Amino acid sequence: NKLFKLKPYKPNILTAFGVIFLISAAIIPIQNLIVWGPDFVHHFYTSSEITSEKISIGVITLGISFILLGYKKQVHIE
Repeated sequence: NKLFKLKPYKPNILTAFGVIFLISAAIIPIQNLIVWGPDFVHHFYTSSEITSEKISIGVITLGISFILLGYKKQVHIE
């Protein structure tokens, strides 16, 4: 038994939301990296304040969990 056994994929709404969350969460750190540079982005991640970079980490985690839930076997009512 494998821990994660991928089966034939049937698209669903959870994986679509997961991909959208990942893309939208990646925009903020990349934009700030281009505008502010790596030193400021590092400061944004390590400061004690709540910043958009820290929120983007949570959104990335949520997106990954949506994708994993999308691949999980779902019970269909027929």
